[in-house]
Amino acid sequence: MDLEKYRRLFVDEANDHLVEMSRALTALEGGASRQDIDEAIDTLFRMAHSIKGMAASLDYGSVSSLAHRLEDWMEPLRGSGGQPDDASLGLISKVLHGLEQMVATVDSTGEAPDPRADLVELLAEPPTLAPEQRAPEGPEKKARTYPRLLSRDRCGYGQKWSTAFSLRWAN
Repeated sequence: MDLEKYRRLFVDEANDHLVEMSRALTALEGGASRQDIDEAIDTLFRMAHSIKGMAASLDYGSVSSLAHRLEDWMEPLRGSGGQPDDASLGLISKVLHGLEQMVATVDSTGEAPDPRADLVELLAEPPTLAPEQRAPEGPEKKARTYPRLLSRDRCGYGQKWSTAFSLRWAN
């Protein structure tokens, strides 16, 4: 099996993914809309996932470990609708730079680079959102849910009458 071919493919694909991740980070740093924030976070997550899988398949364990840790770190941000704060964006930038260096090492030597325990350790802290995006402090108010009304077919009328609905009011 020609491992050089696969190494070259890994380097090319990983570099493409890192470019996409850099674009997503730039979008986050630029004060994007809520939809753009969600898309950028999803892009960062998916690209980290892809790099993790490609690296693992070629036994570049250090690259796979860092990408996996970034992927895990990004998970709470997915669907949160919040903007990561400056410290979180700075950490993403450091990790991307570290991954770029690691991929460059694979490109130049063909070997797995040394682990980046410093970056893995930084990713141990959960991400934080910018202050204006945080949920309000204090007790969470629960919505009151009222029971669904029965449709006519459930009441024995034989016809389907779809007026089932829920009323919800926030306290």
